[in-house]
Amino acid sequence: MALSGGGDDLRHAMQTRRRSGSGDRGSNTAWVWWDSHRAHRQGPEAIRHRQRARLADLVAYARQHSAFYRDRYQGLPEHIGDVTLLPVTNKRELMAHFDEVATDPAVTLAGAQEFVGDPSRIGDRFAGKYLVATTASTTGTRGIFVLDDRYWAVTSGLMGILTAKWLTWRGVVRLVGRGARSGEVIATGGKYRTVSPLQP
Repeated sequence: MALSGGGDDLRHAMQTRRRSGSGDRGSNTAWVWWDSHRAHRQGPEAIRHRQRARLADLVAYARQHSAFYRDRYQGLPEHIGDVTLLPVTNKRELMAHFDEVATDPAVTLAGAQEFVGDPSRIGDRFAGKYLVATTASTTGTRGIFVLDDRYWAVTSGLMGILTAKWLTWRGVVRLVGRGARSGEVIATGGKYRTVSPLQP
């Protein structure tokens, strides 16, 4: 798996953050899974409430920390609860304004390009705390995506929810008893993001 950032580093970072008491629960995979599971059990309205609240938080954060989105969201309501109100962007535009899009001053296009261009740094953290993934430039523009622990937690949590829909606890026991096996096709030779689902 050619992705910048290792699982052990991620677990250590999450454990350290929880021990310090300063962590965001949204960066905890178990908490994300539990919260998503609870929302699903509460029904469609609870899910919509989560969606609106998280969208509003995301937009507020982008406005505060990203010069690009602060400018792009001028004239929009202070509270955004409907994603269709947001202007559309694309990979070419985001890459052209990479430094302004970034919400952390430590994240720059020059730094990210240097990082992904060094094969010896595969498995390392960019700026000491971020995963980095790239696209293969099939559309003509190479995308570089800087991902924090919250992204990883949400992705893992949602994969857990999806897996639970088709794999019961009895199925898990049966898989473990037989020796669980998985198969995947991934791109190597770069920092490409991949998801590894377990197949019965």
